[in-house]
Amino acid sequence: MPSPSCRIAHVTEAMGGGIVTVIASIARRQAAEGANVEVHYLRRPETPDATSLERQFPAGTRLVEYASGSRAASLLQLALAIRGRLRRGDVDYVHAHSSIAGALARLAVPLGRRGRRVFYSPHGWAFLRLDLPVWARRGFILVEKILARGPATVVLTSRSEYDYGIHQVSPRRSALIQTGVDPGEVTDAAPEQRTGRRLRVATIARICHQKAPWRFAEVARQLGTEAEFRWIGGGPDEDRERWIGDAPVEVTGWLSPVELRHELADVDVFLFPTLWEGMPMALMQAQAHGIPSVVSDTVGNRDAVRHGISGYVCADDAELIRRTRELLSDATLRQRMSDAARVWAHRSLTDEGVGRQTLDIYAGATA
Repeated sequence: MPSPSCRIAHVTEAMGGGIVTVIASIARRQAAEGANVEVHYLRRPETPDATSLERQFPAGTRLVEYASGSRAASLLQLALAIRGRLRRGDVDYVHAHSSIAGALARLAVPLGRRGRRVFYSPHGWAFLRLDLPVWARRGFILVEKILARGPATVVLTSRSEYDYGIHQVSPRRSALIQTGVDPGEVTDAAPEQRTGRRLRVATIARICHQKAPWRFAEVARQLGTEAEFRWIGGGPDEDRERWIGDAPVEVTGWLSPVELRHELADVDVFLFPTLWEGMPMALMQAQAHGIPSVVSDTVGNRDAVRHGISGYVCADDAELIRRTRELLSDATLRQRMSDAARVWAHRSLTDEGVGRQTLDIYAGATA
């Protein structure tokens, strides 16, 4: 069992969207177990401002932003800082989040027993990125395989991500944890069925290639007379124009956690047609709010939704449209899947045990 006052440094160069939520969730649960937590990160366009960021983390969390001009210089500064803190004994464990941070942490820390104090969660394997050419994806697999032979532990957040990693990467050390929403976020009652108002279909995501906004836009074009469509999140104007264009989709921009909860209370169907994931926090939030979900069949999505019970896992674009229409046209089906989603979230999509899980993994790797 780890020391009750162990010191943990979470590290990421991708401080935005679901990464913020999952790191904050783990940090909060670890702090509740008595750990001292700090977070080292690079800012992205979607990174919350300093005040908003502080509100998401437990009191006493040390937040350190690295900005040395260029991105490359900031990454180097981040790597050297983590290496120095671990070598001096300022922290006991380093947990890197995302592929680049994972590579930096594993390369920066000396091998041997000290290297066993490093842990890495990809939150979506980089070699699954369909926006990259085949040669680049193969290169990511090779890099992951090489680094996986080192002393660090790869910590995965969904069963399909874990199985994929074991098959493709074969890490020397690996573990599976259950991330999720706070149990208090799981609604006790199904959302009220809309009467006299249009039904609403929504997603939560950055407007980027990974989230397949053109798929969401096409469903909106096909079903725009049956419901209103909202994209909760934001992205560059050129990406919005290229992938959503004139589709009947309202883009809200980024919302605070409180605003997001209010927004989800008015959603009837959650449409999440992404190309790759780890364990999507947005989808777990939707299930916790009792929102039937229509999702693409990819890593993470198939773990967060029970096909035919709390939503539908779809094989192609045509099925995304068909299943969304099916839910919009059948209030009884929506209600049944809403009830099932909340039960599923209570059982399998909360973060209640992630603090103890991660601390036990850290201690076991360094025993």
